[in-house]
Amino acid sequence: MPSKCEFHLNSPNGVYYSGQCVSGTIVLKTESEKDIRSIRIRFLGESKVRWEERESYRSNGKTRHRTVYFRANEVYIDNTTMARGAGKMPRGTYTFSFNIILPMACPTSCEGKYGHTRYALWLIVDRPLRFDNEFSKPLTVLRTVDLNLNPAYKVPVQAEEMRSLGCWPCSSGKITYILRVPFGAYAPGQTLRYSLLIQNQSMADISGYEVEFNEVVTFTAHTPRHKTRRTDNTLAQQSHEDKCLRLSNREFQGELVLPSLPPDTEGGGIIQVRHSLDFELEVDGCHTNKNISIPIFIGTVPIRESLMNMPVAGPSEPVDNRFMDILPSAPLLPPNKDNSDKPPSYADFKPPSFEEAVRSSSPFKDPDANEHSQVIGFRPLYPVYPNADQS
Repeated sequence: MPSKCEFHLNSPNGVYYSGQCVSGTIVLKTESEKDIRSIRIRFLGESKVRWEERESYRSNGKTRHRTVYFRANEVYIDNTTMARGAGKMPRGTYTFSFNIILPMACPTSCEGKYGHTRYALWLIVDRPLRFDNEFSKPLTVLRTVDLNLNPAYKVPVQAEEMRSLGCWPCSSGKITYILRVPFGAYAPGQTLRYSLLIQNQSMADISGYEVEFNEVVTFTAHTPRHKTRRTDNTLAQQSHEDKCLRLSNREFQGELVLPSLPPDTEGGGIIQVRHSLDFELEVDGCHTNKNISIPIFIGTVPIRESLMNMPVAGPSEPVDNRFMDILPSAPLLPPNKDNSDKPPSYADFKPPSFEEAVRSSSPFKDPDANEHSQVIGFRPLYPVYPNADQS
């Protein structure tokens, strides 16, 4: 019978923040005597990108085809500890301890179609003249992104577009539309409230609009040359049939609850994650639909003020046929009694739950991993904060 391995971590859900200590024990149960060269405990954290493309090229006057493998790799931590030396290993149960400190600069775990950022604990039984026994346990590592430390995220964000319908001499007027959100950044689980204002000075009706919260992941390869690929995923969406008739103004308000998702990427790296709130206005007649978008930064610690219960109109509830002249304002921080530059206390924050992100329809398969021990489709756990309305 094959050997069995169990990992016991000091974090039961396998979630750690950069800078924390990963410790615990690994229990190996063998059913027969083994001849080994060594037993090693390895902790590896890396980003890996890989995909293949078919290319055409000319050779001796003929068109030929070849497969090109694009790839890149970044290692953040690679810690190996010798747990047992060479010799005979009788049948039995063996326990090995480990203690690993995560670097502060570790990026957040992320799984995508063309690559992943993954952290895993390994027990490797090196055997002479035979395949090694490898046992792995993937973990979630989170880099803290405290949205309270960037004042720019606390101010309202607005996007405005103006489009003409038709063309001269058959122009049918203009449509101006403004999208507003009270904050520029949120954490998973929060309610993202929005306001859509439409000034329809055209001869066409707007029959409704669609709302999407989208994620774009960009993968960068360095070999054999620099190239990027991206995936676009819709994480939440709504469809509304609220009309804005010709030569009228309307305002609609609504909200989206953000699911479990990875934070936006800070700095460089071969895997970059970005999010946005996107609207599409459905224009009747022989006209193309109109689009407007606002980038939304996702962090792991929410803005304190964004957790306050701020009432708004119900989803798609119309307001007076006029524009609001003043943008909504973010509430002020409570006064800092010691006049320090420290961030506000989070003692009254409700602790987040940790939930799996949406599984990729085509999970990345590491071509360098042992086919007998690799984990395909692992889903990291991300902090999800309870809505203020549900607290």
